[in-house]
Amino acid sequence: PPVAVGILSSMTTIPSSLFTSQAGAQVSDLYATAAKSLMNQNPALKTIDAQWRRDEARLSNLGKIAQALDGFAASAGKVAAGALDMAATSSGKGVSARLASGTAAPGVHSIDVAQLAQAQQLATRALPGKDTPLGAGGTTLIRIESGQGSNALATTVKIGSGDNTLEGIAAAMREAGLDAKVVQDGKGYTLSLSGKPGAANGMRVQVAGDPALQALLGYEPGGSSGMRQQLAAQDARLTVDGKSITSSTNNVDAAIPGVALALTATGKADVTVTRSNDAITRNVRGVVETFNVMHASLAELGGKDGDAGAAVQQVQGQIGKALDKVDAAKLADMGLSINGGKLQLDETKLKAAIAADPEGVAKFFSNGTDGVADRLSSAVAGQFASGSALYKQADALEKDMETLAAQRSQITETASRQAMLLMQQYSAAGSGASSLFGMLQGPPMSAFDFMA
Repeated sequence: PPVAVGILSSMTTIPSSLFTSQAGAQVSDLYATAAKSLMNQNPALKTIDAQWRRDEARLSNLGKIAQALDGFAASAGKVAAGALDMAATSSGKGVSARLASGTAAPGVHSIDVAQLAQAQQLATRALPGKDTPLGAGGTTLIRIESGQGSNALATTVKIGSGDNTLEGIAAAMREAGLDAKVVQDGKGYTLSLSGKPGAANGMRVQVAGDPALQALLGYEPGGSSGMRQQLAAQDARLTVDGKSITSSTNNVDAAIPGVALALTATGKADVTVTRSNDAITRNVRGVVETFNVMHASLAELGGKDGDAGAAVQQVQGQIGKALDKVDAAKLADMGLSINGGKLQLDETKLKAAIAADPEGVAKFFSNGTDGVADRLSSAVAGQFASGSALYKQADALEKDMETLAAQRSQITETASRQAMLLMQQYSAAGSGASSLFGMLQGPPMSAFDFMA
């Protein structure tokens, strides 16, 4: 959820005046240590973090439930849109085609793929070890930007003393949702960072903190950079029936009405959309298979925790009601039965029904209102609507996480101010200007004395 982004905000900036004291470069690390210590001693913070992890896990489970429903919705929705007797095939290995909606019409379409979409890939110079500490271990912020204008995205990754290795940095990036990994070749180990496909999604990497990490990870297009570009971001380019099309991904949905294309290689292919009785069998089989995958996924997720179980029961109940309204005898004539909540298909019976009355079979599954696919598609779509059980639970969890984020931010800010005060006292200790340390006699306190 949006509230999860940036919750672990960085501490207050340390005034540059602190670096003029006898403590010198130690002040920054002392400040971070003091702030961390103060936060670790706060029992409320532990409670907040535990509640956050609980809510995050529950929200993740709800997301997985939604994903399970979405997979079936795509299959049932296609059939409900009137595409039961339609099929799309491709003559080329580099292009695959499938029906996406009932707007497809019979015909043959010429495809010529000139270029595949590609994500930009950056890599650091090769280093001898993937677990070797880099730099002095000070806190470093890495900001990865991509896209332009309203589509611009930015992700900030915080690297601490325990993460300042290639493997640690890659893990921190992956945790932030980035595609990062450590790769070994004949020269050593490199950190590889991949963006999103599309020419508009080139990356910029800014680093604040440890100079060693700045030199290693920074990247600006066309400028002096630590990372080097291995692959450039680019769009897919193709022609469909002579019309030029550009796509930021290799999944092209708008080139042919009702047909989704997946590009895997350059070259030419013909995509054929036809009506056939065999298509009815394939599409019904697809609905049954995706329904059973959804059923198995929901059953597994229902055992995660009480909240997930309650959500799954409500979803299964709504889908079950939709099936209860279908004529069981007619369903059996089509070779379909329900066993333990799963659909079973007898293709021999289905093909016999299709041979006898293909139009009747098509209408049984989709007539625009109460066909089997119509009912199931409507029941699944209802789970995403405002006011549904899934919507209410997700909304409540996000609001609770927003509250937790605000509470944590307040505690973090308080600890930051307290740590700053301690560092200012320490900075002034040797000069006698400190109200706390000014009365002390003898040489200025060392950093170790102060922290002790």
